[in-house]
Amino acid sequence: MKRRSGFTLVELLVVIAIIGVLVGLLLPAVQSAREAARRSSCANNLKQIGLATQVFHDARNQFPEGRIRSNRAANAPKWPGNPSAPWNSQNIGWLARILPHMEESALHDTIDFERQIPGWGGQNITARKSKVAAYRCPSDGGQGKVAWVAPNGAKVRGGVPDTNRFGSGQTNYVGSAGDTLQVGSNIRNNLSKGMFTSHRYTNVDPGKHTMASASDGTSKTLLASEVVIGFPHRQVNSAYRTWGTLGNATATDNGCPTSGNPATNGRRQTGASWFEGYMPNHIFFSTVMTPNSRLYDCSANSNDVGFASRSKHPGLVQCVAVDGSVHSVQDSIDWFIWKNLGCKDDAEPASFDR
Repeated sequence: MKRRSGFTLVELLVVIAIIGVLVGLLLPAVQSAREAARRSSCANNLKQIGLATQVFHDARNQFPEGRIRSNRAANAPKWPGNPSAPWNSQNIGWLARILPHMEESALHDTIDFERQIPGWGGQNITARKSKVAAYRCPSDGGQGKVAWVAPNGAKVRGGVPDTNRFGSGQTNYVGSAGDTLQVGSNIRNNLSKGMFTSHRYTNVDPGKHTMASASDGTSKTLLASEVVIGFPHRQVNSAYRTWGTLGNATATDNGCPTSGNPATNGRRQTGASWFEGYMPNHIFFSTVMTPNSRLYDCSANSNDVGFASRSKHPGLVQCVAVDGSVHSVQDSIDWFIWKNLGCKDDAEPASFDR
């Protein structure tokens, strides 16, 4: 009797087991390669943002305002003596101002920088609901509900951005406020420790930041970095909130709570909008906390900026300096170096290479 050819059940199981082992060995490598590609895309976005702010500066001899709390247009301010405006007005973020230099001139042209934000309604609806690909990092899905372990060991989740209000217009990139937990003072010298101002309507000349403002060196001053959309934060102010200063914050204590439920208000979620500049965590991060800090982020008021730079890249964040150079910064960076990199003129220049 002729023997039938083919695999036995044992042989098939062995082959399947070998394939399973190979897949198990290759999968991490494939995932690592995909993340490397996503990270490279994020770095390219930051490079483009850095170059766009430089072009903006060359055209106007100043860096874009982080936000202006006035109904005056950003590029045609009438200081001093501008008329008073509602408190929550014209808070359009700096990413909107550089759109023409991000190959988004058509979207920029839809924005009326004189329109006030209260009530929203149909005001600037095209812009504020539009996704700008260069403002999103593909490593972050942007859906919110980010899982995290709070300082007290509790497992928490962040909120979900308000897509009814912002559509798909979230952002993974925000500007450096320097080592401060509060921005936006009427005192001119305290307007910003980073490169982006935070003006309030006032009869005081708000001033502006230029390349020369980065007296520590343009290659040694942070411009912008990454955040994770919808990362957990507490809706309370840091105990160390002080206009434009570090306060009593340390490497292990930013004055934010160590426990409690994260904020769920969709409008307040980190990175919820590249357009709106009212919420500080849409436009700023603070170097009071090191990258991907294990400390809670926190803020209740629109001038409080207790938010760290964060990313979905394992063990690091990416950032761009004022000179346009892009850097990968490890979570383990020395706290003093990181906070000094955030400040443009503290006479303590730090290096990304240290």
